[in-house]
Amino acid sequence: MSEDALKAAQRAYQSAQEALHAARRRLAEAVLDAYANGEPVGRIAERTGQSTTNVRNTLAVHGITPRSRTNGATY
Repeated sequence: MSEDALKAAQRAYQSAQEALHAARRRLAEAVLDAYANGEPVGRIAERTGQSTTNVRNTLAVHGITPRSRTNGATY
């Protein structure tokens, strides 16, 4: 591979990484919004194609635990 091709591949890789990070942030925001609006973890997981464990981990990373919901509901 030529030097130019390697640099182009590195730029493409960097762009893809940035896009992936942005998409993950948007997904986390959507999960947080849905949960804040009372949607159950199972339904959020179903709608996002994630496991319930991943949804719970997203909530936990943002400091949301089963006991932190104000309406008394848990995950």
